[in-house]
Amino acid sequence: MPSSRKPTRPQRRKRSSKLRIVLISIGSVIALVMIGVAIFVGIAAAGTPKWSPSGLLDQKQNSSVYDKDEVKFTQLRGVENSQPINSSDIPDLVKKTFVAVEDKRFYQHFGVDPIRIIGSAINDIRSRSAKEGASTISIQLARNAFIADPTAKTFTRKIQEAILAIQLEHEYTKDEILTFYLNRIFLGESSFGIQAAAKTYFGADLKDLKPDEVALLAGLPQAPSQYNPYFHPEAAKNRRTIVLGVMRDAEIITAQEYSTFNDTPFTYVDTMKKTIGGAQKTTLSDASYKYPYFVDYVIEELENTYNLTPDQIFSGGYQIYTTVNPKIQVAAEAAFADAANFPKGIDSVKVQGAMTVIEPSTGSIQAMVGGRDYTTRGLNRAWQAKRQPGSTIKPLVVYGPAIEKGGYFPGTVLDDMPVHYGTWAPTDFDTITKGWKGLITMRSALEDSVNVYAVKLLNLIGVDYGWKFGKENLGLPLEQGDRNLTLALGTPKVSTLEMASAYGIYANNGVSVTNHAIVKVVDAKGNTVPAKITKNRVMKETTAYIINDMLRSVVTDGTGTSAQIGNWAIAGKTGTTSLDPQYYGNKSGNPDAWFAGYTPNYSGVVWMGYDKDDDRQHYLRNVYGGSFPAQIWKKVMTAALQDLPVVSKFEEPSGIVSGKFDTKSGLLPSSLTPSKFVGTEIAAKGDLPNRVSDVWFQKNVDAENPNMLASPNSKDPLTKTFLNLPNRDSSWPWPSDEAPYRPPTATAPDKVDVPDPDDPDADPTTPPANVDPSLPSPTLGEVSYNKQTFKAVIPMSVPLENKGDSVVFYMRRPDKTVLEMPIKASNSASTSISISLAENGQPPNPGIYVFTAAFQNRNGSGVGPPSGSVKLTITD
Repeated sequence: MPSSRKPTRPQRRKRSSKLRIVLISIGSVIALVMIGVAIFVGIAAAGTPKWSPSGLLDQKQNSSVYDKDEVKFTQLRGVENSQPINSSDIPDLVKKTFVAVEDKRFYQHFGVDPIRIIGSAINDIRSRSAKEGASTISIQLARNAFIADPTAKTFTRKIQEAILAIQLEHEYTKDEILTFYLNRIFLGESSFGIQAAAKTYFGADLKDLKPDEVALLAGLPQAPSQYNPYFHPEAAKNRRTIVLGVMRDAEIITAQEYSTFNDTPFTYVDTMKKTIGGAQKTTLSDASYKYPYFVDYVIEELENTYNLTPDQIFSGGYQIYTTVNPKIQVAAEAAFADAANFPKGIDSVKVQGAMTVIEPSTGSIQAMVGGRDYTTRGLNRAWQAKRQPGSTIKPLVVYGPAIEKGGYFPGTVLDDMPVHYGTWAPTDFDTITKGWKGLITMRSALEDSVNVYAVKLLNLIGVDYGWKFGKENLGLPLEQGDRNLTLALGTPKVSTLEMASAYGIYANNGVSVTNHAIVKVVDAKGNTVPAKITKNRVMKETTAYIINDMLRSVVTDGTGTSAQIGNWAIAGKTGTTSLDPQYYGNKSGNPDAWFAGYTPNYSGVVWMGYDKDDDRQHYLRNVYGGSFPAQIWKKVMTAALQDLPVVSKFEEPSGIVSGKFDTKSGLLPSSLTPSKFVGTEIAAKGDLPNRVSDVWFQKNVDAENPNMLASPNSKDPLTKTFLNLPNRDSSWPWPSDEAPYRPPTATAPDKVDVPDPDDPDADPTTPPANVDPSLPSPTLGEVSYNKQTFKAVIPMSVPLENKGDSVVFYMRRPDKTVLEMPIKASNSASTSISISLAENGQPPNPGIYVFTAAFQNRNGSGVGPPSGSVKLTITD
């Protein structure tokens, strides 16, 4: 009988066949991948540059620079800033630190570190990029010595670097490779190798460096520009802390040394920044080039923005397309070469200067001059010299922020009168000679560069608001220490480049554009890296327009009139700084003079002053922003604007309104506002005042004594309009336009009958009704009169017992009117009474003037019998 079970063997064969197929497929894929990898590696390896030992020392030289019209104007031919040293001269501290930071398995691998490669590859796969670094010291040396574009990050380049690194390991010992590396590595500021970097950052030889200094150098290869202490001290310090931690963990230094060196300052760097504006550059070019100050800045931008090393810049065959405008650059260089544009110094030391011109709409630097005498890779004052800008900062941190904040307009009125903030009291530069200006508008304050107004306005809008606007909106390099009211007077330190860029934002209707000197960089293989330009609106269009309009007034009617150019719309601001009385005492002069100006086309800033003043003698004398700096600005900008269609006004955006206002209150005119104080002003919509002026009031004055308030018995009193300013100190002098509106405080005396010595019917012995017979009579002497001052002086004798009594003095004019004047006790037996006979500032009328006096009862209830009268006759 046949079995009912089904055979199983065929099923097992079927399953084995499927498994075999899967395994064969996987194996085939792996084989194909390996073949593909082998082919890729083979192709990459075939393209590996050939090398020779000389490649570790020699480099090619050839890069070209073009102007804004892509016309080549110079060629860079460089020599390397390196100071190679022998292995025996490199301290073990340096070698151990660089190995610990850059390649801790340096002495174990064969040029390539498989462990590091695997970790890097995994991260690259995860990020779908080739950004992770697996570079050993040998690979870094190979890359910098033999790879045409060491900044490129591709798998092909990594394979080529690995092959070259392995070849180097076969040819040289570990110590030789490390020495080549340490002598060649780029460490920023045009410095190759650790010895050159030691000089650049510490002014010392490598053998003399302390652990914290070695740590800074060892932290630089990762990102030389990012961790450069000259530009990014905080980032450099943080990176140094990380390296010190690595040194501690590797037992190169102790924990105690880590704590000791962690917070040390960059003393040498700070000194160099203060004295020459930055690092001392070593000559990189063996040939002079056109527009040297501009080209020097281009080199800095290539290093810090494009992350190119100096050997690439000078020897990499790059085509560098810049923004320089030959017409403007040539004019600027000519202006700085002309001694007539600068004041004469007190000795052979020249007054220096700098200028930067920017095209606001594009952010492109059109011209740059950093001094009167160029030295190769020397101090470029246009961007490296940080100086106090004085009043040129006011539109950037006071007036612009106020308009942007809202509630303020060019007619906003503040009182230019003394003010104290704690122990500090701001003053105007011309208060001593011209007095206080009183109630003035924002436009007037800006035109005349009034310090007190600017400080008061900054206090109103808030220091933080003004500080943030200048730093975050306009890009000024403000520090925390600048966050106080002195900010309004220009105490921060800035460069002409930073100021030109900030003012350019106003010219560009409130839009900030990244300033730059390079349009694009093309490498030897034709690869192009364009400039990274960003545009951001940082303020309202109405804010920019109102500032433009007010700064236009500075040039047409204020301190910047010497910068006018035909019918061009020119906005500008002058600025000077003051000598510190702590060091200079009462000397008058200025360390700095500035002119910042712009048209709708260009923004340009000029600075002038001495580089330093160690002997307290090298400062500017009678030089202001509106003089020599404005003169240079005008000459350069006249050339810049030549052949361009004249633009006579700044474009007005929507949202600008205008209206009448009271120029002594900043409010709407009231029925009492004198017509001379009614003006018209613009504002952003919503910022014109909606309240009626409250600073005017009326009082009755005596008709015969209009500078005195009317008494209840005054006949036919007059009504006059006055300024109501109760907060003003009564001792403060009022400006000339306000003085006629100062309210009187004295009340006109009632008429008193005084005996007339020429009247035969008069009875000089008849006392007034309120006479106190217990008091004696004073004795008056002969009257003397000064025709120049219109003053009469009457001697008076006082009995001994009445020295402490006050006196009432009477004067009767030729028109029979009588003035009664109380006089305080003199505490003297003999005194004189001086009185002006002028009336409203005019000479006294001819005729007979009669004078009498009486003692006043000490309880104020009456007066004693009058003295005998004396008289003065004025004939003309």
